Amino acid sequence: MRCRYCNLVLAPLRSLANDEFCCDEHRDAFRGQQATETNAEPDVPAAPAEPEVPAFLRRLRLKFARPPLSIAPPIAPPVIQPIPQQHEPDIAASAAPAELAFSDAPELPALEEPALEQSVGLPVQEFEPAGESYAPESSESSAAELYEPTEELDPSVEPSGGTRPQPVVETAVSWKWIRTAWKGAPRDLKLVTVVLPVLVAIAVTGSFPKVPIQTVVPPAQMAQVEKVVNEHWKNLNQTISNRAAISFADDFRAGLDAWRSRSNRTTNWSYDAAGFVLPGPLALYKPTLELVDYRFEFLGQIDQKAMGWVFRAEDLNNYYAMKFVVVKPGPLPLVDMVRYAVINGKEGPHVRKPLPITVRPDSLYRVMVDVRGADFTVITQGEVVDFWTDHRLQHGGVGFFANRGERARLRWVEVTHQYDALGRVCAYLAPYGIEGKSGLFN
Repeated sequence: MRCRYCNLVLAPLRSLANDEFCCDEHRDAFRGQQATETNAEPDVPAAPAEPEVPAFLRRLRLKFARPPLSIAPPIAPPVIQPIPQQHEPDIAASAAPAELAFSDAPELPALEEPALEQSVGLPVQEFEPAGESYAPESSESSAAELYEPTEELDPSVEPSGGTRPQPVVETAVSWKWIRTAWKGAPRDLKLVTVVLPVLVAIAVTGSFPKVPIQTVVPPAQMAQVEKVVNEHWKNLNQTISNRAAISFADDFRAGLDAWRSRSNRTTNWSYDAAGFVLPGPLALYKPTLELVDYRFEFLGQIDQKAMGWVFRAEDLNNYYAMKFVVVKPGPLPLVDMVRYAVINGKEGPHVRKPLPITVRPDSLYRVMVDVRGADFTVITQGEVVDFWTDHRLQHGGVGFFANRGERARLRWVEVTHQYDALGRVCAYLAPYGIEGKSGLFN
């Protein structure tokens, strides 16, 4: 909405407060003008309305006006007398400072931006539309040089400053990744990576390749050199055999030939309809008798009173024994762990502890005994239930037994040692004999 007197755009609240006028003086002046026109003679032509000044010109004048020397107190705006004209006013002419009386307008305070030497009073035609060049004529040559088109590049030629990595950079990145992976790899994996190709070649060919060496070494010294090399090679063979993985397992389906007892008393062992074996007098698993460190695991069930097993059994008179004994039957029976050592056929003190897990009468016990040096760890149903140290027996195998009044059932037994990637590789190479198929070092 605009002021009915000066045609100035009004704010919404201003239009409601002053009844379509920018101020009270304009409202009074407009009413007086209306009264004058009403009382005037009809022969006198009415004065034309004040020409409308574009809003952007008014804003430019206010923005680029000369800063005042001092701030004057606000005064009422003067009444602008209309200028009689017989034709439509020109926009450029109306924008001239001489035609509009702004001399009495209140001076505005200085702006933060630097003032210009002269106020802007250019006509509208001199403003160039957006998007066109605004460089002065004097800089045409420099602009032409800046925007002069460059030479066309051959797309087949790779630019020197291109973003695509060069083959040398890609190779360096790949080698950097390999070095990082090698530094963080386990020691066993590094050993396998270095030694495996040589061992595989030897295992396939059966011997070292014969390399003729011309030397003037006497035959006696040459024989001594061969002897030293053969000794070192045998030591390597023994090292690989010692590091080889070990795995023995028995599910009792093939009989009890792998078990040894006094006077062949394994005949007292029996089977049930489900394929479980019921142990009797002590019997040892023969493939494990020479082992030192290993992991002994089995699956069993208590039928009556207790279930017993042995480990580090050097023979039938020297071993460590352990039992799960039911001390209070019921829906949730109480079970104790009992362990002791038998040295030269005599039982030592019994150590009794409650089994710290909840079981039922028909529970299947998955028991694992970790034998490592003088340390022994017992794990049942995935939980560690006992741990102790004993130095008396240094090696020996595993076995099972059931005393009078006791009955248990076994489903399978497994003994493993060093069963990792490196151990399996060494176990693959050890049977061939590093010395070759002929057994001689060539």
